[in-house]
Amino acid sequence: MTASPDHAFPLGSPEPVPGVTQILMVCQANRCRSPFAAAIARRLADDSLAVSSGGLMPGGHPMPVAGIETGAMLGLDFSSHRSRELDRTDLDGFDLILTMARSQARELVADNPALIGRIFTLKQFSRWIGEHPKPRRMVLGSWLDNVEQNRSRTDFLGEDEADDIIDPIASPVPEWIRMASEMTGLLVPIVDALGSRRD
Repeated sequence: MTASPDHAFPLGSPEPVPGVTQILMVCQANRCRSPFAAAIARRLADDSLAVSSGGLMPGGHPMPVAGIETGAMLGLDFSSHRSRELDRTDLDGFDLILTMARSQARELVADNPALIGRIFTLKQFSRWIGEHPKPRRMVLGSWLDNVEQNRSRTDFLGEDEADDIIDPIASPVPEWIRMASEMTGLLVPIVDALGSRRD
């Protein structure tokens, strides 16, 4: 199913675009972490990256007020954001799926075992891509399928501060700012490693 702009419909694989890497950011409800990660990635990256976001829960909900206020402070407009639920049966069109916590990655791997090579937490991939440079001209999704297909499922077990980004949903603005700063620090090396940094 093609991704729809209407939050009433689950978010599935986008239409392929030659030369464009499709990245999906995922959190539990798509109200806090994943929309921020997607917006920051879009601001950092050039047109060779297309970044979407979605959640594991039913959609249609706005971002909390503290998040909207934080976004405005950072030049990101979330006033019209409404959460989107993922179509978990239709994710193979994404080259890379970055979750905000191990628990979300675990659910997506259980639903899509063939995509295990493409599913990481944001923190995991920020570390991993620095140690595994992507060959030039290789399509990211196909490359990850080859190099990471046999990775251990223990990467997704339990919770780990080293891999999870804390959900700020009921937190005041300073915690949202801290989250956005942490995400920026994680996304800069990813965008750089993919050769997609905006000039």
